[in-house]
Amino acid sequence: MTFFRTIILVLTILHFSSCDNLQKKTQFEFRKGDLIFQDLNSDSISDAIESVTGGEKKLNFSHVGMVDIDSKGKIYVLEAISKGVSLTQLDSFLLRSNKVAIARLNTRLNSRIDAAMIYGKSLLNFPYDNIYVIGDSSYYCSELIYEMFVNTGDSTEVFQLNPMTFKDNESGEYLPFWVEYYKNLGVEIQEGKPGLNPNGMFQSKNIEIVLPYGIHQFN
Repeated sequence: MTFFRTIILVLTILHFSSCDNLQKKTQFEFRKGDLIFQDLNSDSISDAIESVTGGEKKLNFSHVGMVDIDSKGKIYVLEAISKGVSLTQLDSFLLRSNKVAIARLNTRLNSRIDAAMIYGKSLLNFPYDNIYVIGDSSYYCSELIYEMFVNTGDSTEVFQLNPMTFKDNESGEYLPFWVEYYKNLGVEIQEGKPGLNPNGMFQSKNIEIVLPYGIHQFN
């Protein structure tokens, strides 16, 4: 009798565990304009970006994009990646890494989302900015989001530019990766030039974190 009770107990636990996992998988609802911050950790440049932008909080984001939802409810991410400005299906985006956090603009800024998305889509197929210079005709991930809001007709900045650094936080020396990276490009390191990055954007007072950092599964 004890054996059968044990079996029933195990099955009951598995049932509720399964229901709980299903609920966790399906409970989050994306909205147009959501910012999706991603921890890639897939290559040396992602690690190098995180090394010089993580700050005291040791944040791990090396990429950011903005969510778009079409008339049929299909979810995309507008982003700047190595092949240029792209509209990527959410599933493909998450295949790179499902270690993400999701943020929303403060309510007072919601009226700017549609115009920002229209401008962002007008930049589709523009090249990736591998030098990290603001204001040219190529875009890196956080620069794309920044420019989308700068060009909405409202002078209020959603995200702020700050002097960039490519130096190790502890030693104050340039990371060897960035020395070699810019040497291969044939340009000087963009130390001190205005820019922004996913980790800095994540700390903006103009957004609210609606799904904290972690490994997530989505419906």
